[in-house]
Amino acid sequence: MGFAGVSNLSHQRTFFERSKWLLGAALIFLFALGLGVRLIELNNPPLDEGYRHLNSALIARGMYYQMQPAADPALQQQALSMWRAAEAFEPPIFERIVAITYLVTGGERLWVPRLYSILFWLAGGAALYRLARRMAGVDGALAALAFYMIVPLGVFVGRRFQPDSFMVMWMLFAALALDHWRERRDWKTALLAGALCGVAALVKIFVVFPVAGMAVAVVLVSGRPREWLRNRQVWAMAAVMIAIPALFYLLNSGARSADYFLFWNVSFAYLLLQPWFYVRWLDLVQSIAGLIVVCVGLAGVTVARAGSRALLIGLWVGYFLFGLAFPWQIHTHDYYSLMLIPIVGLSLAPAAALFFERLAGQAKFWQAAFFGVALLALAYPAWSVRVQLVGSDQRVNWRAWEKIGAAIPKDGEMIALTQDYGVRVKYFAQRNIATWPYRFDYDLAAAREGGQTVDFEDDFARRTAGMTYFLVTDWNELEAQPQLKDKLYGDYPLVAEGDGYIIFDLRQENGE
Repeated sequence: MGFAGVSNLSHQRTFFERSKWLLGAALIFLFALGLGVRLIELNNPPLDEGYRHLNSALIARGMYYQMQPAADPALQQQALSMWRAAEAFEPPIFERIVAITYLVTGGERLWVPRLYSILFWLAGGAALYRLARRMAGVDGALAALAFYMIVPLGVFVGRRFQPDSFMVMWMLFAALALDHWRERRDWKTALLAGALCGVAALVKIFVVFPVAGMAVAVVLVSGRPREWLRNRQVWAMAAVMIAIPALFYLLNSGARSADYFLFWNVSFAYLLLQPWFYVRWLDLVQSIAGLIVVCVGLAGVTVARAGSRALLIGLWVGYFLFGLAFPWQIHTHDYYSLMLIPIVGLSLAPAAALFFERLAGQAKFWQAAFFGVALLALAYPAWSVRVQLVGSDQRVNWRAWEKIGAAIPKDGEMIALTQDYGVRVKYFAQRNIATWPYRFDYDLAAAREGGQTVDFEDDFARRTAGMTYFLVTDWNELEAQPQLKDKLYGDYPLVAEGDGYIIFDLRQENGE
């Protein structure tokens, strides 16, 4: 039976809808599971979550002190200086929300942004469930929601102080609005869909690929080209969608955006001709969702209803084009594929609906057996995530970094070979520093088409010009750069040393 037949089944033949308590219990269980696994070690300091979390924390701290009229002037000026020096990858919407919460609650608490990220992910789950239900009924929607809630990458990234969880939420809101417009074709829904698509792109511009993909696909199936080309709702929706992010990205980030595009897109375009690039991309997809699950999702697209199929195809094409536009990130950074989780989840819904149709006709024993298998499929990744979260206690490491921050000298200019591109030092020492590149950065420069090797002595002289101190806290990186290690220990006196750090004085060389 085709999916069109499934959509016309009587209310009694759907597996979950025929029992309201079973449907309610399933929804409560999935949202509780998604929330519960993300709340594990909520207070664990975010030292294991990389550069983005602490960078956003610096921005939020600056905003917090800016809004405090009674703040100590010295601390306020220091926090504002750190905020202005921090890298702003996207509009600091999330950071502003967190700063306001700091102000209301009376202090800087890093579990606040983590909790917000969790709530954003759950709100996205509610939108995903509603959209999947429109596509495939409650049976398919529950399967989509279960996948969305329990994928480990969604748990880990969905707890970080970075806009990715916020982005996914708005992407799903936009998808739901576009699906409503596909059916209603009214002005209110058109403007709402355009606004939600625009906000999603504003939060994080990369999402423009799947958002534009599904918008174009939905418009294309709305009628003949002559019809939608003359449709004022389509043009108004597109105008709103473009205008919202353009106001920020063109006015505030034009120069940086151009440099970013040239470095990451143009320089690595040659990767698109390398077969290994696609293999590594598939390896990353396998690690996130499992290729079998992804293939089942793609198969689900083929049995979806026509309108739903267009939206799903738009999402998939958008993700693929995003990967081609950013070939380096798509195969090296897993969180750049976070959008893949809701895309796969929605695609699973039509296939799951067919499965539940067959399951509804089985004996109670086999239905009970299915629930046993389903619980095992949910329990294993949930337990695996729990083990990783509990096993990554950063409290001792946090206290050690507090001591390092207090010991770092405040006078003179400093360059550092340190974790997270220097943001840890900036956060704990509350001072700006320059950062020495990692071995990865030199390899990355060499990997660019036409990349050249770097002369160490010239590079060292250029980067340390005007610097007073050289701080080292990342011992693995120091060992990976033997020329730097020999230069520091051989040419410069060691002026400070403690648990986890050493500091060289660059103002005089040994023997002078």
